[in-house]
Amino acid sequence: MTKLKLTDRTLHRIARLSLVGMIAVVSLGTAAQVLALSVQEIVTLSSLEIPDDQIIKKIQKDGTKYTLTPAEILDLKKKGVSDKVIRYMLSTSKEAGPAAGTAAGKAKTDDRPKRELTAAEQAAEEARLKEEALRLAEEQRRREDAARRAFAGKVLNKGQDLANDGKFVEAIQVFNKFVEDGVGGVPFAPDSQEAYVAKYGIANALSRAGLMQSAANALLDVVRAGPDKMFFVSAFEQLRELRRKINYRPPELEDLTRFSVVNAKPEFQDGFHYFVGEFLNDFGLPADAKPYLEKVSPKAEDYGRAQYLLGLIAFQDETLSTQEKVTQGSTAFQKAVLAGEEREDGQPIVDLAYLALARLAYEYEQYDAAIYYYKKISKNSPKLASAFYEAGWTYFLKNDISRALGTFHALHSPYFSHHFYPELWILEATIYVNSLCQVESAEKAIQMFEETVLVLQPPLREFLKRNRRPEDFYGALLDSVNKKTPNPLPRVLQSPVFENVEYFNLYQTIKQIEKEEGVVRQNVKSLGPFGQDLLARLAQLKAERISEAGVVIQKTLRQTQKDLELYQDKLDELRIDLQEARLNEIDDQIAGRKDDIDPAAARQGAIAIAGSDSMVWPFQGEFWKDEIGAYRSFLRSKCRNTAE
Repeated sequence: MTKLKLTDRTLHRIARLSLVGMIAVVSLGTAAQVLALSVQEIVTLSSLEIPDDQIIKKIQKDGTKYTLTPAEILDLKKKGVSDKVIRYMLSTSKEAGPAAGTAAGKAKTDDRPKRELTAAEQAAEEARLKEEALRLAEEQRRREDAARRAFAGKVLNKGQDLANDGKFVEAIQVFNKFVEDGVGGVPFAPDSQEAYVAKYGIANALSRAGLMQSAANALLDVVRAGPDKMFFVSAFEQLRELRRKINYRPPELEDLTRFSVVNAKPEFQDGFHYFVGEFLNDFGLPADAKPYLEKVSPKAEDYGRAQYLLGLIAFQDETLSTQEKVTQGSTAFQKAVLAGEEREDGQPIVDLAYLALARLAYEYEQYDAAIYYYKKISKNSPKLASAFYEAGWTYFLKNDISRALGTFHALHSPYFSHHFYPELWILEATIYVNSLCQVESAEKAIQMFEETVLVLQPPLREFLKRNRRPEDFYGALLDSVNKKTPNPLPRVLQSPVFENVEYFNLYQTIKQIEKEEGVVRQNVKSLGPFGQDLLARLAQLKAERISEAGVVIQKTLRQTQKDLELYQDKLDELRIDLQEARLNEIDDQIAGRKDDIDPAAARQGAIAIAGSDSMVWPFQGEFWKDEIGAYRSFLRSKCRNTAE
């Protein structure tokens, strides 16, 4: 048994006990003066970790006889008296006999030889006593843990009630005070169970208050503590919902790959696997993401999205053959369509999957299949403009002139005015020159390109020259939008930036951070150092996101500048073709040729027809929303008959 280090306080207690129960023998030197050793004194000696043999010798010396009831025996065990001492106390009543308490009886008892335990018996007894001591210590630890958990639970319930009532400041105060007070004025350690409970409570309060950026890191810390912790599931569900609303993808999310959730409910497993797979794919690790996405079951809420991502991964996998890309990609996209159609909120993933199928077909020159899928995209989809634009290119490449011009016509409509497709006039002029030999129409298209597109080059060049740092680009773009600058970036040039998904997510994140900063500032005094720290982290986060957004703006506008320069070169080539077409037209006039064209077309320049409807109207300037995807051009060709 490990001996207790005798502190001054312990020595004082032993001295006091000696004065009460033992010193009489030494001072008087008379056996008649010996005092009986009480049960309480034995308990005290045991609590001081006096060796059992010494306690037994004291009992022998005092000649005390004990008659213990079962209740008294149990009480002694609870108070820490060893089995060895208790057994000896019980033996004193048996040894007393008829002369118990007399000097003769005592002498007889004292003279009786004691059997010594063998080494094996002694080792077994020590092992048993050690095991019993460990058991009692574990029971004591569990009682203390239960008491602490009960107290922490009360604090958590109180804080959660405050959070549910919208009193997030008061809730945070409760949790911070709980950790700071700790036990006996000593704060709880950061890795303690109590600190874990408080951290979740604070994260929950921030999340319920709509302070999602502020709650994100705390929720992630709770999740990273592992699936064996009590708030793993709750914190993960909140983190998952939060990530759907804000652009939150720190590298630390990769830590979730360390955990297994095979023992969790199936629906939780599906959500966890999709969450991790989506993050890994966004983080540029598609090969690592694939096994997680494949684990999402067909009944899962995220099954359609998982299949869509698997299709993209297959399409971009350079280790696959062309046939494997097409097979795996199209199969996954089709599963995404079917899964989306079974859900009331599944239309967005259906549109994304159809767009992906169209692009897959376009990539491998299956133009008819591409057109089929482009037409499947719903008219209310935010991807409709992209579908129209790409379908126009597809018609153009498959030399379907009527539908190509009809699609370009639709893209000029007010319904797509917030999109910027500078090459449309170049494409139309190319068709007019090379496919229809319509010189006049080609000249008008070129004129429109010069008046609406080429004029954007100087202000774009000036904007790029004027701004240098990423934060400068972000501020300048906002000033242009809000018309707070004398030299704003033209609205049409803002469109490529606004259509960039990465910029949109970053902008939404910045606005969320600014909103949270305002709320925290209003309560910073009540939140104390915690509030100051929260503001500092929000300020740093906002600066990082503004810098990222500025980089996206700069890259997007520089790409737009390169595109305009490329279209300028295309225009120069087109003018050469146009000059040749003019010469051919002059030759035809000299030769007395007449164009075999529709008189109405000659008068109006171009006509379009919507679907199977028989109504005909001027091609330029008039649009019907219901028929926006069914325009056709019936402009007749003036090209020479090569057979002649």
